[in-house]
Amino acid sequence: MKTAELAGAALNAWIAKALGELAGTDYATEWPGFDRLLEREAIHVAPMPGKGYTWCAIVTGKPGSRFPDGRAPWQEGATPRVAVGRALVAARYGAEVPDT
Repeated sequence: MKTAELAGAALNAWIAKALGELAGTDYATEWPGFDRLLEREAIHVAPMPGKGYTWCAIVTGKPGSRFPDGRAPWQEGATPRVAVGRALVAARYGAEVPDT
């Protein structure tokens, strides 16, 4: 499955795996420490005017973070949390992941 298409339970499971957390959180609605995560992992997220204000996120990475290389392209989502979740999964596992 393409990372850019992850949604719902599959997205939640892959986010938990990328963060090394137990599954069970609905990251689209209740993401504990979301603001701290953005700062700690050097994640940029913003609504892009050229894309109809679709939320876009990228993990740029920084030394000492879980994603020091920020190896993934921009990811889109209907909300900031979905865009960031897809960006985290893409930074950890690439553009495609196995179906769960």
